[in-house]
Amino acid sequence: MTNINLAQDKSALLIIDMQYDFANPKGQAYVDGTEEIIPDLASLTKIFRKYGRPVFHIIRLYHPDGSNAELRRRKLISSGKPIVAPNSSGAEIIDELLPKIDSLHSHDELLNGKIARCGDNDYILYKPKWGAFYNTTLHDVLQSKEINSLFVAGCNFPNCPRTTIYEASERNYRIAMIPSTISGVYDRGLQEMQHIGVHIFDDPALVDFFFKNGIIITDYHPAYKDAFKALNMAWLNQYFDIEPVDQYVLSNPEEAILKSGGKILFALKDGQPIGTAALKKMDGDRLELTKMTVHENYRGCGIGKMLCTQAISVSKRLGVKELVLFSHTRLTDALNIYRKLGFNETEIDKTKYKRADVMMTFTF
Repeated sequence: MTNINLAQDKSALLIIDMQYDFANPKGQAYVDGTEEIIPDLASLTKIFRKYGRPVFHIIRLYHPDGSNAELRRRKLISSGKPIVAPNSSGAEIIDELLPKIDSLHSHDELLNGKIARCGDNDYILYKPKWGAFYNTTLHDVLQSKEINSLFVAGCNFPNCPRTTIYEASERNYRIAMIPSTISGVYDRGLQEMQHIGVHIFDDPALVDFFFKNGIIITDYHPAYKDAFKALNMAWLNQYFDIEPVDQYVLSNPEEAILKSGGKILFALKDGQPIGTAALKKMDGDRLELTKMTVHENYRGCGIGKMLCTQAISVSKRLGVKELVLFSHTRLTDALNIYRKLGFNETEIDKTKYKRADVMMTFTF
């Protein structure tokens, strides 16, 4: 279960080491894959600025003699390798992530512990080691702004972002990350982050949705089992008859869906499930998008679209070739969402559900 109690109005973005030398292939110490994260990371910074939330750019600066570098880099730098050297172009934050500013920040002042402000709500901070909290004033600044939720992004996950996440966890921050905005991410690492309570957003659009509505899309937890049944039973009773297959799946989601490798997603508002969707194994190459519904008090807010978008992302990550769903012509709003997201109608398998008269597929 992830740390899903992120606070919209108490969130900040930490961007780690997105400097020219690390993030540009022409830089002195380019980290593979970092250039590729720039578009999504730029989108993420715009989302934070859109909602007036602070963005902290955490950077490295190595003295030419290597005296403030980690041991593994000290010899290289002291021999003449100018990696993120103070007042060099290689130490500058890449342009795509900065707001429009009139003057550049002073590296000398950053090295002396000053936090530089750029734009309305962006800040730049020098860190002397891997983690953003080590021997810096970051925690004090965040506390002064009443920040309790941190989104961590940048370069390069196994080193500085991961260390920063552990440091933030030790200080009881609620933490989130978006894999497409961090270079060097790998599946085992993501699982380990989730195990310590980090919430994973699959797409910057889900972050925008969170700030706009206070709703998070997350994975199944046994605590949500009753809500999975209640939400779907309410929807089925409103529109259709409940079939035997529905009774079984809704009463036994872990056995019917999760055991075979499926997934169940939930939309949470203030920690409470208000919507859900399931991905059920059909065969080795296909998943069925099923049991998708939203509480009647929250319909029309885009939650169904976000659940469906997340279901597509999860299906792609699981490596299936096709996502299948069954619906009915009377559900015009739902069908329009499916079409806009890339589902296409196909000949229906009439043995699946008595109530279904539409079958759609999404091909990867």
